[in-house]
Amino acid sequence: MENKENKENKKMDRREFMVNSAVFGLLGALFAVGSGAVYKFLKPVVSYQTPKKFRLNIKDLPPVGDELIFQEQKTLVRRKSLSEVAAISLVCTHLGCIVNKVATGFLCPCHGSQYDNEGLVVGGPAPKTLSWHFIKVIPGNQIEIDTGTSLAENTFFKI
Repeated sequence: MENKENKENKKMDRREFMVNSAVFGLLGALFAVGSGAVYKFLKPVVSYQTPKKFRLNIKDLPPVGDELIFQEQKTLVRRKSLSEVAAISLVCTHLGCIVNKVATGFLCPCHGSQYDNEGLVVGGPAPKTLSWHFIKVIPGNQIEIDTGTSLAENTFFKI
């Protein structure tokens, strides 16, 4: 009989409840902070993507009316005249596959999106045109192509 009374009288009082709540709250906060620290430690801090900008010597540009493809940067450089060049992204605007250069423009091998020579969508599921990138002349007789930019089609730059 005494055991039943002890169990009934063993209810948690207010002070005990507050102490237990504080202890469990502190343990939960410590666990959250520790988990975040472990995640940050295990996540690599380097990026294995290609840089957003790359350089090219002006003497290495293609002849007038020709194009040069940079596979690693997923960019095509087009020379319109002796003093005008453009850079076009080769990344399909549908799901990010790399388009192939064909006689009529560009063709995505993944889902069949088709673009004309200026990168305008002419068929397939692609929602918008291929991006044209910003180009600037830098010292050392070079140009810098910023693949992180997106410009209107037919944007040529003076060199």
